[in-house]
Amino acid sequence: MTSRNISSGNWLTPPHHRLGLHRVEDVVPCTTIARGEAPARILMPASQPLDWDLLTVPGPQGRPTSAQEFLARTHTDGILVLRGDTILAERYFGEFTSASHHIVMSISKSFAGMLAGVLAGAGLLDLEATVPTYVPELAAGSYAGATVGQLLDMTAAPHYDMSYLEPTAEVHAGDRAAGWRPRRPEDVVGTRPFLAQLRGAGRHGADFQYCSGTTDVLAWVLERAGGAGYGELMRRHLWSWIGAEDDAFVTVDDHGTPYACAGMGMRLRDLARFGRLVLDDGWREGTPVVPADWIARTRRGGHFATTAESDSAAGGTYKNQWWIPGDDHGSFYGVGIFGQYLWLDPQSDVVIAKFSATDQPVADTPAHLDALGAIARAAALTRQEA
Repeated sequence: MTSRNISSGNWLTPPHHRLGLHRVEDVVPCTTIARGEAPARILMPASQPLDWDLLTVPGPQGRPTSAQEFLARTHTDGILVLRGDTILAERYFGEFTSASHHIVMSISKSFAGMLAGVLAGAGLLDLEATVPTYVPELAAGSYAGATVGQLLDMTAAPHYDMSYLEPTAEVHAGDRAAGWRPRRPEDVVGTRPFLAQLRGAGRHGADFQYCSGTTDVLAWVLERAGGAGYGELMRRHLWSWIGAEDDAFVTVDDHGTPYACAGMGMRLRDLARFGRLVLDDGWREGTPVVPADWIARTRRGGHFATTAESDSAAGGTYKNQWWIPGDDHGSFYGVGIFGQYLWLDPQSDVVIAKFSATDQPVADTPAHLDALGAIARAAALTRQEA
């Protein structure tokens, strides 16, 4: 299969997605998030790496399986295990390489959550303010009464169906508005016109409701609060600080609006570098990039249990666009459909970045989480570098 075989009509459909997820820039318009001029953060290979041949992880229904089988079963494109600045394991499969870009899907939401923390810490973002305070265009719609904090915690309650297997669900209409799928004659063109025409809502703040549109409303709010476009804010406050090897990208619609809920893409090592920044309490070479108290609040989790729907986790809570499973290592993570993961284990000081192209959009999330947790614990037992 070559890039000529993928299009806006099939790049999210198996088996074409095995190529489409790391050829996004050939299919959907994208804008660059520049890495800046700072030197790349050096990541060094371990003298005592993880031994995948001996590593066993929990599989579906908790049955033990080899780490190699786990990677094959989940159609892994690449995985990197990082402790400090030491690479304990790094594998790439098929034609995917360390220089390839891969869309991270809903891990994009976790980037938005950290960007919100930077703006809140600078006094530019009021979490108690309602959405129309920043975006009056939404004063008559589903998000009119929601606060910024409710957007961050997915406790806003718009009329929005996230059922991937339901063709008429809003999640698919949102994809079409963003240019991710071929549009129908009746479709709204553009993410923000789509969000502005949503009507009806439940009681904001009453429960957890995972919704991709909520993150795109958050991104709109962040632009107004930060006084710049979303890609520029991401570059200015996050991407240029992580020591990235390369630029990132975010997909954009016909109006140039980024699809903040799912559209970011990057190299695997750079995703791990972002995770390292967060696991280091937001510090980079003595400079506070993301407020440490924001990350601490994120790790403590939210008030409502999450539900096993969409690309969400089975169990745990949600805070600031991150998932918190409530395990004994204090782990937290970002996750995207088709098996994209950024797993952070504070107790083991381990970051795991994983790109995949699973057969189903939402694939055995509990088994994935159990396996990633087991890999992080095994990484913690490897001998520290001399």
